[in-house]
Amino acid sequence: KDLTAIIAAHNVPYVAQTALGFHNDLISKVQSALACGGASFINVLQPCRLGWAYPPEETVRIGKLAVDTCVWPIYEVKNGEYKLNYKPKEKKPVTEWLKLQGRFKHLFKPGSESVLQQIQEDVDKNWDKLLAMCKS
Repeated sequence: KDLTAIIAAHNVPYVAQTALGFHNDLISKVQSALACGGASFINVLQPCRLGWAYPPEETVRIGKLAVDTCVWPIYEVKNGEYKLNYKPKEKKPVTEWLKLQGRFKHLFKPGSESVLQQIQEDVDKNWDKLLAMCKS
């Protein structure tokens, strides 16, 4: 479930989402959260090396790929107004993020192509919805 969207739907004054590898964004969001004058929530993607089964040197890369594939968009919601904080120059396919993690190796076996396609479609749909919310 999209925890950031759920919190934003409850009219929390400041809600944001960021990821490991975007340190300046995190600092900016903490400052905004402290200055908002009310409740705030920041959802930070921190890859889990053991649970996600990847080498430790890939931690920052996996965090950045989550954003560049739009699996984990970086945005904020201030008093109900959505703002996209980062838009990838080139949106990468979700498989680039999935293939680095041992927890998803079953998705790359023959016969799983439709599952990968569905995951990509879901990510694309959620990304398009977020873009629309940021424009309105």
